[in-house]
Order: sequence, then structure tokens, then C-alpha cells
Amino acid sequence: MTKRMMSFILTGSLLSISALCLANSGPAEMDLKARHAIEGKKAAVVFPHKLHQDKLDCVKCHDTDQGGALSIKTEVMTGMKNDFHKKICWPCHIEMEVPKGKSCKTCHKK
Repeated sequence: MTKRMMSFILTGSLLSISALCLANSGPAEMDLKARHAIEGKKAAVVFPHKLHQDKLDCVKCHDTDQGGALSIKTEVMTGMKNDFHKKICWPCHIEMEVPKGKSCKTCHKK
């Protein structure tokens, strides 16, 4: 088994355990690159889930008001034009008027 595959299995196991512990609230933060196998040169986005939960309803991103699966299907997971940028983050940042919402440095911290 490759290192990458072992990493995905371990990450998936840890996320499953975390999900059970946190019930419907989900993690406070999550590394989107690791969680969704996004390939790219930029640093991973450590998504501030709790911050977003405090400001938005779950159904803004998820299938139900209890969270769960993302309502937007992601297929393109490489480079700057990945589906997180095009279908989830950028449209919401524009709608919510997030300052510098499409700037790389707003979300990709070093």
C-alpha cells in the first residue's frame, strides 16, 4: 500500500471518529486539501468551519440543516479552477461580500 493511500485511510478513519464525537456540529476547523484530496501547489486551506457555522445556516453548503454531505458535488479537484473555488467558496464570498474573497491569501495561509 502506498504512503498516500495509507494517509487517506488514516485521515478518513480519524475524520469518522471525530464526526461521531462532534455529533452534528462537525469539526471547528478542517484541512480541505487533506479531507477532499485536492491537488495543488498552494498551502492547504484550513477551513474555519465553526466561524462559518456561527454566521450561516448549514443548508448554505450541506444537504440538510443538520450538516452532513455537501450539497454541491465536486469533481474537479486540481489547480486553481477546482470545484471548491468555482462552485463553493468564490460564489459565496462574492454573495456575502467577503473582503478580498477571491484573493489566494485570504484562505491559503502559510
